[in-house]
Amino acid sequence: MKSLNPKLLILSILGFSVSAQESIAPPAIYKSNSDIVTELAQAEAASASAGGWGVRVSPGITIRRRSSEVVQYAIYHPYSTEVYRILEGSGTLVTGGRLKLPLSESTSIDVVRGEKGIKDGLTQRVSAGDVLVLQPGTPHWFSNIDGDSITYMETRIRITTHPVHYQ
Repeated sequence: MKSLNPKLLILSILGFSVSAQESIAPPAIYKSNSDIVTELAQAEAASASAGGWGVRVSPGITIRRRSSEVVQYAIYHPYSTEVYRILEGSGTLVTGGRLKLPLSESTSIDVVRGEKGIKDGLTQRVSAGDVLVLQPGTPHWFSNIDGDSITYMETRIRITTHPVHYQ
């Protein structure tokens, strides 16, 4: 049986450790407050939207602003959990229960929505600093937005391949 050449063994180990050290982690994704405010203002000036206006920070993470001047749809996401962190403004958010029928058309399989609100949900006041976690299938709706708008960070994570519906 042939023995391993010690020089080749040492070179292969050193070569591996050198190439492993060349691989580095990427830096954090960064978006300044100034950039976010500017992009939200540009999006708002470009269109009126019931879903509000969003600035995408990274996949699944958006800073969203909703206006009190447009109809707010009650919605739920059958495949995803959402986390809201209210940044500015305040309002009334209804969660749980069921969407009032009839349902409205949607352009996404992960958004079920209705214009009529929510039946039997929990109504609570939300304001800057509050955090909400909405599980898949949990209806949610801003029934009232104080002042002109409410701004929040929205993280939506698809966590299931089997939709959750309580309708």
